[in-house]
Amino acid sequence: MLETIQSFPAQIRAAWTLIKTLEIELPAADEIDSIVVLGMGGSAIGGDLVAALISSECKRPFLVQRDYGLPAWVGESTLVIGSSYSGNTEETLSGWNQAGKRGAKRIAITTGGTLAESCAEDGAQVILFDFAAQPRAALGYSFTLLYGLLARIGLIPSPADRLAAAVKALADNDPEKARSTQTLTRHITDGIPVILAAEHLGPVARRWTTQINENSKSWAVWNQYPELDHNLIAGLGQPSGLVGAGALRVVQLHSGHYHRQTRRRIEITGELMKAAGIAVLDHTLDQRASPLGEVLQMVWQGDYLSYELAQRYKVDPTPVPEIETLKTRLAESRT
Repeated sequence: MLETIQSFPAQIRAAWTLIKTLEIELPAADEIDSIVVLGMGGSAIGGDLVAALISSECKRPFLVQRDYGLPAWVGESTLVIGSSYSGNTEETLSGWNQAGKRGAKRIAITTGGTLAESCAEDGAQVILFDFAAQPRAALGYSFTLLYGLLARIGLIPSPADRLAAAVKALADNDPEKARSTQTLTRHITDGIPVILAAEHLGPVARRWTTQINENSKSWAVWNQYPELDHNLIAGLGQPSGLVGAGALRVVQLHSGHYHRQTRRRIEITGELMKAAGIAVLDHTLDQRASPLGEVLQMVWQGDYLSYELAQRYKVDPTPVPEIETLKTRLAESRT
């Protein structure tokens, strides 16, 4: 797991080269009125990160579908992108098959499996990549291939220069070399991490929690500003036994790119949480970066954080036996 975390910048470079040079038939941008990314877990988070980064650039509605099936509005003018590392994710295949029946424009991003076989059978386009790892550890591929695909179609401006600068900054600010996650690790150890963020860092907060779940084998939850100030803020004191025992360990992900009022909200909410006896750690990058740079650096920090927490808990970060057990029992129920 440590090796795959370390490979994050290399994954991004390899994926960008692949999507730039791949010979593939793509639909015209003016033929697309909406975009749906089908995915679950580690294959879906790349869609969330892309969606947050392109919200001010892409003029088509963009949905990450983490479920079986498809929304009723998906049709022939929808671009449906099936993202599944294994190619065998049943929820993703459910939506993929429905998209085919509705005549949607389909492109798969996968290493193989049933999804790739389906493309070979019915002529749908496929972006195949080769990277041996747990699906969640291949984020450099799932994120970059999707990002580059949208640019090649012409749905967003090319991010080539911004991406190159962001990847260079990753290499210059390797979290393992800087040990920048040690303070974070100490803060959340033996507690329930609560990761809070806003705007383009909202999906990063989600990524931190899922990595802590799977790599550290630990509870973790996330939420997003400004929405949480309309509900969560009212529940800071209860249950008193949990709050008073210091079980909650909040980490707030900050950015100078946030809306001014959002930055003020985070400041005030942090004060209220501390007044309620909740441990709060404010986390900001050491150096200012673009939104894309912040996303990639904080994603990488979260991956290292989950690995270090796994070391503290003396658990192997790679296997996820509970997920495999669930898949086995689900397969049995289909027979």
